[in-house]
Amino acid sequence: MALLDMDKLDRFRGCLLGGAAGDALGMPTEGYTAGEIQSIFGRMVDMMPPPVGHFHAGLRAGQFTDDTEETLLLAESLIEHSGFSADGFSSKLASWGSSWCLNERLWSGVGFATRSAIMSMIAGTPWQESGISIPTCGSAMRAAPIGLLYHSDLDLVRSYADLQSLPTHSAPASRAGAVAVAVGVALCLIDLPKETILESAARQAGRVDRELAERLIWVQSLLDLPPEEAMGRIRTSPLSKETVVSAFYCFLRFRPEEGLIAAASGGGDTDSIASIAGNLFGAAYGTRWIPQRWLVSLEQKERIEGIAKELFHLCESCCPQ
Repeated sequence: MALLDMDKLDRFRGCLLGGAAGDALGMPTEGYTAGEIQSIFGRMVDMMPPPVGHFHAGLRAGQFTDDTEETLLLAESLIEHSGFSADGFSSKLASWGSSWCLNERLWSGVGFATRSAIMSMIAGTPWQESGISIPTCGSAMRAAPIGLLYHSDLDLVRSYADLQSLPTHSAPASRAGAVAVAVGVALCLIDLPKETILESAARQAGRVDRELAERLIWVQSLLDLPPEEAMGRIRTSPLSKETVVSAFYCFLRFRPEEGLIAAASGGGDTDSIASIAGNLFGAAYGTRWIPQRWLVSLEQKERIEGIAKELFHLCESCCPQ
C-alpha cells in the first residue's frame, strides 16, 4: 500500500475511533451541567463509568452509546450496499430497534426522535414518512461515514447526509447538522485549514437551514473568549444548532485531545459533542493523537477498525479521486 493510501486509511480509522472515543469519554457526563461535571468528575481526562442512578448506569468505562452504534450501522450499510441505500439503512435501523426488546441496554440513552421513528418503521411506516420533526442532533452524530466515503464529491456528501437523516429526523436543522458534519469530515481528509472547513460546512448546511449555517459562522467570533464562556453562549443541549455548533467550536479552538476533554466536560449532550468533534479530529489527523489510555478501554475497537478498513477499500474502488 502506498504511503498516501496508508495515511488516508489512518484518517478513516481516526475518524471512527475518534468519534467512539469522544462518545465514550462523554458518556458518563451526559445530561449534567459543566459545574456538576466539575464537582462530580473533575476534568474528563480519562474514561469513567457513569454514576449510580445515571441513565447510562451499568455501562463500563470506555463503552460507547447509540451515537457510535448508529455511526457504525450507517458505515456497515454503506459497505453492504456498495454505497448509500436509504432502504438498506432504514432496514438496518429497524433491525437494530427490534433488538431493543431483547436487550434494554441497547436503547439506553437513544433520543426520543430516533426511538420514535424507528418504532414507527418497525410498525410498518415507510422511511419516507417515519422521520420526526424535532430539530435534535441524532442524524448529525452518525453522519461521518458519508463524508468519508464520498469526500471527493461534496454534492454527493450533502445529498446523502441529508437523505440518511430523513428516516429518523426530518426537521431542517437536524438535516443541516448532518450535512455540516459529513462535509466537515470530507474536507478534513484533504488538509484544508480549519476555518475553510467551517465555512464550507456552513455553506453546504445553509442550503438546508440558514440559522444553523449562521451559527456555525458565528463560532469564529467566539474563539478568543474563555472556553467556558464560549460554550455557555453556544449552549450544549441535544438541539442540532447547539450540539453540532459546539462540536465545531471544539474542533476549531483546541488540539485534538484537549478538544474532546473540553467537549466531555462542557455539560449537556457531552457524548454527542465529543463524538462529532472526535470524527472531525480523526479525519484531519488520523489516529496518532488518540491517547493510549483511551484506546485500552474503548469497547469494540477491533470492530471499529475493521469497518474503517472496509469503508476505505470501498472508497478506493468506487469513488475514484
